[in-house]
Amino acid sequence: MNHAQLSDVPGGSIPADPVLLGRIRNLLLRDTNIVVISVVLNNLMRAVSSVLLTRLLVPEVFGITGIISSIAFTVGMMSDLGFQGFVIRHPDGDKPRFLDTIWTMQVLRSVMVTVAILAAAPAIAALLGKHDLEIVIIVSTLSFLIDGVASITMLTALRHRMILRLSLLELAVLTLQVLLSVVFAYFWRSYWAILAAGMISSAFKTLLSYLVFSNSLRRPALDRGYIKDLWGFARFVTGSSIITLFLLQGDKLVLARLMPLDQFGIYMLAVNLAGAPLAFAWGYASRVLSPYYAQAWRDGMPDLRGLFYAKRRLPSLLYSFAAGGLIGSAPLIIAILYDPRYADAAIYLQLLSISSLLALPSNSANEALTATGYVSLMFQSNVTKFIGILIAGLIGFNVWGVLGLVTAVGLIEIPPLIFKWFRLRQVGLLDLRKELLFLAASIPGVAIGAAGDWLLRPMFA
Repeated sequence: MNHAQLSDVPGGSIPADPVLLGRIRNLLLRDTNIVVISVVLNNLMRAVSSVLLTRLLVPEVFGITGIISSIAFTVGMMSDLGFQGFVIRHPDGDKPRFLDTIWTMQVLRSVMVTVAILAAAPAIAALLGKHDLEIVIIVSTLSFLIDGVASITMLTALRHRMILRLSLLELAVLTLQVLLSVVFAYFWRSYWAILAAGMISSAFKTLLSYLVFSNSLRRPALDRGYIKDLWGFARFVTGSSIITLFLLQGDKLVLARLMPLDQFGIYMLAVNLAGAPLAFAWGYASRVLSPYYAQAWRDGMPDLRGLFYAKRRLPSLLYSFAAGGLIGSAPLIIAILYDPRYADAAIYLQLLSISSLLALPSNSANEALTATGYVSLMFQSNVTKFIGILIAGLIGFNVWGVLGLVTAVGLIEIPPLIFKWFRLRQVGLLDLRKELLFLAASIPGVAIGAAGDWLLRPMFA
């Protein structure tokens, strides 16, 4: 464009290309990219929150909140009926009677869980050897009731791949939680700051679940046919979830008993940082791959193996590279984010990030096999995982103590991933060369992360 042409444009500026803007918009609104952007923003906010809270609160606070989170996760997994997967896959997933029944079951589950925790709170505190936590456990049960009365539209939105709306909702909830936790911590200097912020944000999320989506109101209903279908699906999910409970929370419950609260708080900070990649591994697998594979299976599309690898090629390569970078740069990340009191979190973060590296191929295999009808897969793979962690944990703890147990946790995904590859091969979905290529992308990530640590960490000493 010459100067004469520029003079014809108001202000002398070049007008935006509508075609280019349309392409950028379409690129940003792709399911995978929405998940990536959402995960990046969420992790940035959590990192900022963590940095601020560690300067306002003592390490023991994170040990206490870590215990409460573990208890909540434990009870949630023990009572898991697999509502999300059931709603996404069921052919009647959009019918009012079906949704009324699932919502009613969700509310009933939350009430029963709340009553159970209230009754067991003294025993749980005694089992952990921390009797002062009894009142905290009792108060935290309110979150189950709040979550239980949320609208079922949070699940139907996944069925219809409304990823952007869900991501914006969750980002708004997290923003409120971070702001409240920092403000409360500034004034209270207590673990009540984090717990109160969590419950208020849960209430906000429940409110948004009714305001953001249409047809959000449901009425009580108990359809025997749908309940029977749910149990047929949930009997595998519940069994798998109970095993998952021991797998994901066993280390925390054991270490909460073995470690003093300050050291356990440091371990929980490492757990949260190692969980940053898991947010993408879970979100991408459950929100992008699961609906995609389920739709492809229902439509009878050919070459499912080609679809399986084509859909996840670039995300898998980038994820492995980033997870490798986290492993290599863990000491640098801890040095940048926290003061020297938290230096021990570096070795925990490196070990736990190995599990995060393997999470995406493992979760991707879950969704592909579940979508094609292998509902019992999670139960079988979790049995494999349980046996592996039991053997590795006992050996590791007896040889290296607490660090040996953490090492076993970091390697926890290896046995089930091999098992899932075997299952994928049986149904003609496995391309082992591609799987190994995806994992190999972590090697340059580790190298670059380690080089960055070597060069930059002395600046933060």
